Amino acid sequence: MATVLAGIQLMPNNKDDHTDGTVGKILEVIEQSGLRHQVGPLETVVEGDFDSVMTVLRNAHRKAVDAGAEEIMTNVKMHYRTAGVSLEDKH
Repeated sequence: MATVLAGIQLMPNNKDDHTDGTVGKILEVIEQSGLRHQVGPLETVVEGDFDSVMTVLRNAHRKAVDAGAEEIMTNVKMHYRTAGVSLEDKH
């Protein structure tokens, strides 16, 4: 499958601030995935094949729960193009 972009926003315990470091731990999961990504003020955009991006999303959720989040609100936007899409296409 072609490369996709996913804009991911996870809010542990329904908060966008004062998350007790959980967001930093989620970012570590994304960084350790090896996928290209760009951290923004409202979301992090991840580039990769569909399955790899979904794996990162699942692992990020697990990390948030392991860090103490009892609830997670998640927003995901995906851009798919049959020829693939990259971070450079969005600049």
